[in-house]
Amino acid sequence: MLKNDNIDSKLLLKAEDDDKEEDNDEEEEQYPEVWFIFDGVGTYLGQIAKNATGKFHAQITKDERNEYFEEMFTFLRPLGSKGIEMSHSAAIIDVDKEEALEAVTGAGFIAKKATDQDHDEIIRELDKLQTIKGGESKNYPRGKSS
Repeated sequence: MLKNDNIDSKLLLKAEDDDKEEDNDEEEEQYPEVWFIFDGVGTYLGQIAKNATGKFHAQITKDERNEYFEEMFTFLRPLGSKGIEMSHSAAIIDVDKEEALEAVTGAGFIAKKATDQDHDEIIRELDKLQTIKGGESKNYPRGKSS
């Protein structure tokens, strides 16, 4: 009987550890999952991101810096349920994240998962767009970072 109690105790401890790991994973998701897409020299070309519906979409920049727009749209568009082309970018809706990342890296581009620091920097930059008189951000004075 002691042997079975020992096994049961180990299983219970393992289950408790698994629950703690799940709780930690949930706490870590402060920001949505975003993968930035770059070319070989580090030019930002777009992103694959989790949207408000919990699904992923791909967005490709459409400007003079992205000479790969047509190529990227061609291999990413079939992966989504809908493609929306705008003047500044194209969005491919409801892509499978893994398929999209595989397509991007398979075509020779770089996909980098955004860190919390990346998200914080984006928030600071967006806040700077909402300036008060004199061009200063309400929360982040020029030349200083948190």
